[in-house]
Amino acid sequence: MSKCRCLVRIALGLILLHSDAIAIEPGELAGPVRLIGRDDREILVSNYDERPATAFVFLSSRCAATERSIESINALYQKYRLRDVLYVGVCANDIETAAELQTFARQRGMIFSIDRDPEGAASERLGVQATPGVCLLDREGRLVFRGGLDSEEGRAALESAIRQLLRGKSIEVASVPAAGTPIRTPGPRIDRTDPYGAPSFASELVFATIPGAPAHHCSTITEAPNGDLLCVWYGGSYESADDQTLFVSRRKRGQRLWTTPRPLLSNLSMPPGNAVVFVDGHKRVQIVWCRMEATRPIRRGSGWGQCRLFARTSNDNGESWSEDRMLLSDDDGAANEGVYGVPRNPPLTLANGTMVLPLEGDGGGLFLLSSDGGETWTRGGTAADGSQPTLAERADGSLLTLMRNRPNTTVATSMDGGLTWSATEPTELANPGSGISMVQLANQHLVLVFNNSAVERTPLSIVRSTDEGRTWEPPLNLESNPGEYSYPCIIQSADGQIHLTYTFRRYSIKHVEMNEDWLTKLSRPN
Repeated sequence: MSKCRCLVRIALGLILLHSDAIAIEPGELAGPVRLIGRDDREILVSNYDERPATAFVFLSSRCAATERSIESINALYQKYRLRDVLYVGVCANDIETAAELQTFARQRGMIFSIDRDPEGAASERLGVQATPGVCLLDREGRLVFRGGLDSEEGRAALESAIRQLLRGKSIEVASVPAAGTPIRTPGPRIDRTDPYGAPSFASELVFATIPGAPAHHCSTITEAPNGDLLCVWYGGSYESADDQTLFVSRRKRGQRLWTTPRPLLSNLSMPPGNAVVFVDGHKRVQIVWCRMEATRPIRRGSGWGQCRLFARTSNDNGESWSEDRMLLSDDDGAANEGVYGVPRNPPLTLANGTMVLPLEGDGGGLFLLSSDGGETWTRGGTAADGSQPTLAERADGSLLTLMRNRPNTTVATSMDGGLTWSATEPTELANPGSGISMVQLANQHLVLVFNNSAVERTPLSIVRSTDEGRTWEPPLNLESNPGEYSYPCIIQSADGQIHLTYTFRRYSIKHVEMNEDWLTKLSRPN
């Protein structure tokens, strides 16, 4: 800009600043607009020649019409900001504070500032009487459009004016007056929540290595009554090896690191297999595990069809344990034989207090029921065409189970608390024949962790349902590198955080902690 032109603009600005506030008409120069920014800083907007268009957007955080329209106002700005169209937010009353306006802007994802016009000089000069309203100025600082933004027609008119201005044409569009809140008299504060949330996410390996146990798999996690997290898994030379051992590690409440893993049990002739750890109805930590009773030697990865179930309990948050007891069956008189099956997911406590323990057994999904808080169990029903089930209870009292099956996870329902199950159907969720885990959050949303592939145990994905498992949102990947990331276990702790553990390349067990916002708040306006 030439020195002469600059002096003319400054002189014109001084004249306009000291003249009476008279509303200008389209085609007239607006002159500098004086606003008050944060910390009562004075802001003089006069650099119109630096861009093709400047829009003064008059709004109020207490205006219901602004509240309804702000998403569309933001979207229109996003559409043209890279064409160098500038929005300048203006609040033209002496009631709303800078802090109140900034909170409103952040909660509504605005990416332009809101400055104040407490004396109303700018609104009077530009002829705006209600919010939300807009005045569009060209490169010369001339008013080319004035209208309301509280309707689709008004926003369409502004967009048409912007497009004509950017094409260098004269503005030929009728404005729609603002019909929202009178600009100087906003209403009471509007209570609102932040729709963008605050995602949190952390992860770590539970351990690096365990001497003498190079391979690890099939973890399970629970929150003990004292708030500690307990993780249990098996490790050994390889899957179903004679030296396979159940290990436990603890993350103490309020801490980030896991304790050095310690062995819980081993048996060279009948080693432990899968386990689930949970808090039962008596506030005890309980582990249900399976003893691999196949005659040895056996090949790697076999023996799962001959597993008998046992349980042990702890009254001191998993520090010490009772003797193991066999899970009994009382439906056929064969009490001494116990129950054959493989645990994978923890039991679900129903609204009526019954605990339902999902197992792999009887050629599919087998469900045990307990009416005394996990002290004794009886056989429920079975579900075909799947294994290693995971459970949720719907609002109508029916049970939903999802099960491992290749190439898709399968689903079945029970209307009688797990005694009988519907025919199984495939879902749209892929599965390579690998374990899955589901948790029902306090708000009744379901979160499922699974391998989103028909052939490989990668990626490991997480997905949410807000309609009790009838439909699922697009999944997010927790792991997508080559390797095995499998057999998850997922819970929600008392503080609302989501915790899951899973096999990490068979080298270790990985723990992930997140909140629900991490699943849904994928992009914050910036």
